Amino acid sequence: MKSHAFFIVFLLTTAVACAQLVKPGTVLKKQWETEPGLKVPESVLYDTASGLIFVSNINGKPAEKDTNGFIATLSMDGKILNADWVKGLDAPKGMGILNKHLFVTNIDEIVEIDIRTASILNRYPVDGAKFLNDIAVDPVSGMVFVSETANGQVYVLFDGKTNLWLEGDMFKGANGLFLRDSILYIGTGNSVLQADIRSGEVLVSMTNIGDVDGLYVTPDNKFIFSDWTGTVFIATKRKKPEILLEPFPGVNAADFGIILSKNSLLVPTFGNNKVVCYTSPLIK
Repeated sequence: MKSHAFFIVFLLTTAVACAQLVKPGTVLKKQWETEPGLKVPESVLYDTASGLIFVSNINGKPAEKDTNGFIATLSMDGKILNADWVKGLDAPKGMGILNKHLFVTNIDEIVEIDIRTASILNRYPVDGAKFLNDIAVDPVSGMVFVSETANGQVYVLFDGKTNLWLEGDMFKGANGLFLRDSILYIGTGNSVLQADIRSGEVLVSMTNIGDVDGLYVTPDNKFIFSDWTGTVFIATKRKKPEILLEPFPGVNAADFGIILSKNSLLVPTFGNNKVVCYTSPLIK
């Protein structure tokens, strides 16, 4: 999610000017939305092992340490199974799963949760962090990558220790993360970067696309991403973004989740406390 709401009007104008609607028949089709019970949902993650959908709920201000934040669980048809699956967090945002443990950012720390017992196992503080945001996990190496939006950085958690991995002007507004085949895709304030997690080499995939919050890269190299205005786009490296989902006033599309087996996109609507499920053949 964005740390500063004053970007909303600018980004909405930019999105409309730089994108076009996709062809009829390829837009997202709504399947369900959650009933009341979520409170400022920021990130959604589907767990293929348990069949659960995890939703991080800020339940307050995005950078305030108030212990009001929580993780909820949903069924695959959108029913709230346990609104208080894990409580006592501050402003939880991005999530990732490694070895049946759920990792979630919590302002200036990474929290590790045992999925089987719904218990907090560890808290890993990140020195100097102000706004830890998204998470991407490499199941091969066991590395957990974390974006820091306020400082424009990417950290890595490995073997119980957190270290700064990437920083600099090109990482300004670092937010959405997605990892495929040892390439970490990093959504920033105006671009998508790709970093080789083995060599550290960083390239620009797309630029001049506005803010990138939720991020997913299809096997055929199409980029699906959301921004803070509530818009969801699809793009390729050689074509300008096309709008999959148009924004509605006051309804933001934060860090969405994917269910590949159902071609589903799970959008947390930060502004009206729901998760909305859409399907499309583009989600693959």
